[in-house]
Amino acid sequence: VMLYRPMDIANKRMPRRSIGVKWLKMDMAPRTLQVRLDLPERVRSGERLDIPVSLDGLGAGEEARLVIAAVDVGILNLTGYKPPAPEGWFYAQRQMGAEIRDLYGRLIDGMNAARGRIRTGGDGMGGMAMKGSPPTTKPVALFSGIVRVGADGKARVAFDLPEFNGTLKMMAVAWSKTRLGHGARDLIVRDPLVLTVSAPRFLTLGDKARLLVELHNVEGEAGDYGLEVQGENGMAERSGTVRLARGARHAESVSLVAKRIGKTRVRVRVSGPGGLAIERRIDLDVQPPARDIRRQSRQVLAARRGAITLSRDLLADLIPERSRVTVTVGPLARLDVPGLLLALDRYPYGCAEQTTSRALPLLYLSSLSERVGIRGKADIARRVQKAIDRLFEMQDQTGAFGLWGPGGDLWLTAYVTDFLTRAKEQGYSVPVRPFTQALDRLQNHVAYASDFKRGGESIAYALYVLARNGRAPVGDLRYYADTKLDAFATPLAKAQIGAALAMYGDKTRAARVFRAAMAALPEKEASRGMRYDYGSRLRDGAALLTLAAETRAVPELAPRLTEVVAAARETLARTSTQENAWLLLAAHALMKETRSTVLEIDGKAQKGTLMRSLTAQSLAEAPVRITNRSPAPVHAVVTVTGDATTPEPPVQSGFRVERAYYTLDGKQVDLASAAGGEATLSQNDRLVVVLKVEETQPLGGRVLLVDRLPAGLEIENPRLVDSGDVKSLPWLKTTLYPEHLAFRDDRFEAAFEVRPPRRANPVPAAFSVAYIVRAVTPGRFLHPPATVEDMYRPERFARTASGSLTVKEVR
Repeated sequence: VMLYRPMDIANKRMPRRSIGVKWLKMDMAPRTLQVRLDLPERVRSGERLDIPVSLDGLGAGEEARLVIAAVDVGILNLTGYKPPAPEGWFYAQRQMGAEIRDLYGRLIDGMNAARGRIRTGGDGMGGMAMKGSPPTTKPVALFSGIVRVGADGKARVAFDLPEFNGTLKMMAVAWSKTRLGHGARDLIVRDPLVLTVSAPRFLTLGDKARLLVELHNVEGEAGDYGLEVQGENGMAERSGTVRLARGARHAESVSLVAKRIGKTRVRVRVSGPGGLAIERRIDLDVQPPARDIRRQSRQVLAARRGAITLSRDLLADLIPERSRVTVTVGPLARLDVPGLLLALDRYPYGCAEQTTSRALPLLYLSSLSERVGIRGKADIARRVQKAIDRLFEMQDQTGAFGLWGPGGDLWLTAYVTDFLTRAKEQGYSVPVRPFTQALDRLQNHVAYASDFKRGGESIAYALYVLARNGRAPVGDLRYYADTKLDAFATPLAKAQIGAALAMYGDKTRAARVFRAAMAALPEKEASRGMRYDYGSRLRDGAALLTLAAETRAVPELAPRLTEVVAAARETLARTSTQENAWLLLAAHALMKETRSTVLEIDGKAQKGTLMRSLTAQSLAEAPVRITNRSPAPVHAVVTVTGDATTPEPPVQSGFRVERAYYTLDGKQVDLASAAGGEATLSQNDRLVVVLKVEETQPLGGRVLLVDRLPAGLEIENPRLVDSGDVKSLPWLKTTLYPEHLAFRDDRFEAAFEVRPPRRANPVPAAFSVAYIVRAVTPGRFLHPPATVEDMYRPERFARTASGSLTVKEVR
């Protein structure tokens, strides 16, 4: 080995003699393992598959491990997945690496330097972000876990194959301390007789559909095969014999009738020569024609003698097993706690605000939820933890949360972080790193916020959440309380500043700020226009009541606020998830102050507010009579929530929605079922569904559009179609792209943020969206309505009529 200094080389002064060189021989040849899977050419579904595995290339006494996966080839083909070959990566020649390091974050308080990452891919335009229903057939993806290989280089792995006909890709990876290898083979899984069952993905009560059963005797014996179809709740029934020669096919239609609501299973069994027994199970969800019917009655029970009686007549026109009566009697009855819990529990959508609003009250009202029959304690804990995990999926790299996915909505970020803080205080598992990122984002927002003359809602909420976590700058709180309090636009923002000061022990300032917040609460809703903090007068009042009761900074405010909030609640027939969540938090904060009420329920005395949920079955067994034995009158609220057998009529309140159908070349189809009449399509017809929405007043808002499908139709292209999305349909134009879209088996969803107009003569917003459907299942189906609603001003909504659609079979 000869060593030279650079200057010697440059001046050509290299020594004439060199020391002896001893060459070091290194074995650079890749050390691979040959993995052999000894598989048969074909196996039957439902069998136990025993796989012998052999490894070639192991050294004497060398230990090795392996893993095997068996995955449906159809799943792998969706993404062009290749079997893993780790030796190709580990033994490959390396290219010089290059990284980007972002130091800009060091300029921001609380942020650390982070490696920059290029974020590109096929989902860049949001196509992969679309959400759909899970598959009706369970996907086959089996995994062995780590298996130890014997000293002879052999191992055995077993899988229990499910009901499946197709090809599995068997993939194995093996390794030792010095070697790597992989192996892959295709395995055909097929019964001698292939049974295929085609069914709709769901049904609506009263629907009549066709179940198609197809038999293909690939290599079974010729003879008679028994065919039996049995559906729960009287949905389907057929039994008989089919004679099949080898290679023959047979198709048979069985009628399905949706007679009862809920999950229903249909079993198809085939038996034949040689002990052949094959079974397929189809799970169908039978849905109600009309959902989420809500009725409410309020009354005052006179002192010492006022009474109400609850009977099954309250549910006379509703589906018994899907309906419930809640009753509240006492000082908090006007808030209707059980009804609010049920409303949140039944809300079917899942943006970040709605996910938070559904889970937040359960942190404190789990025992009440169990008592009114909504959820058990274990289930409530699972729901809250699931909500926590779901919310972190909507967090971006800065720590902020978005409404329908990662984004930078700072008020919403504070709301979500408030829930996460409270969940952490209640003992739930909250991941430290993303939670700290959320707090860092709020802290940076406060530290670098611009001065404002009117607004500040997100700043106030951020300071409150930081104070609850011991991270709020006290100087900023005092500055805003002493100098900028009038600039905060909402009573809630002022109250959050006051609550943060109370947490730090500054009771004097906190009391002053709370009184200012109370004074800022308007006597009535001045305008139900769009608010970027998701609020309303009712929400602000309920949140102000919650914070005042929790901090007890101004004890005399609670009774006054309770009256204001209860009165506001009574004026609204429909409330938003944001209003419901804060009303429940307010009720929890006041719960201890309602023990003076004395009631009699069916002759038994009870003290304190009565909150109870009753089913149709319990009311059928015996009516419930509630009598007020208190020396003062008390309020009673009865809420009926459920599903109906009769579709609801069309309605327009703040919106108009129209539903039309077109051929792919733009010709309108007169599909009368979309507007309440009857219509017929042929199997495999493809149509474009166009939904047009108009405001009746130019208010803007966060708008949710839902189009429920007839069970005979399936969404073929869930993307919204416009001139830039589907080039083959240039006649379609959309005026507003959605914040969120999802396609389910039973409905299409799209959410929009309609900005409020800013000009002197505003024009109501109007926009249209579209998607493609195909007529798939023959039968007669209810054509449900399309609905549109402002999620945070729920009194603004519209609904089309329901009709009847027939899909004819094409032979």
